Amino acid sequence: MQMVLVENLALTFVGDAHALAAGFGKILVHIVTAPIARMVRTVTAPIDRIAAACDVAGVLSDRHATASLSKLHTRRHAPASSQNTSHRWCLFPFRSLNHLT
Repeated sequence: MQMVLVENLALTFVGDAHALAAGFGKILVHIVTAPIARMVRTVTAPIDRIAAACDVAGVLSDRHATASLSKLHTRRHAPASSQNTSHRWCLFPFRSLNHLT
């Protein structure tokens, strides 16, 4: 009986240590990637302003509205582990212009 108690305590300690290390890892990843994401936004800001100025028919605003709405719906129903991939869209600033080619 005492061995089961010791085993449960050890497993609980290992599980808590794993969760703590995973949390620190997520914090470190966020700290490291935040300046990169900010830099990408500042680099692509002039391109986004030019695209918005050239958007006569309002296609970009409609696409951004539907994309953000669909992201909101999928994020609500998606598991927490799949929400970490949302930074990937920053790498493709021309993704909404694919209908022009």
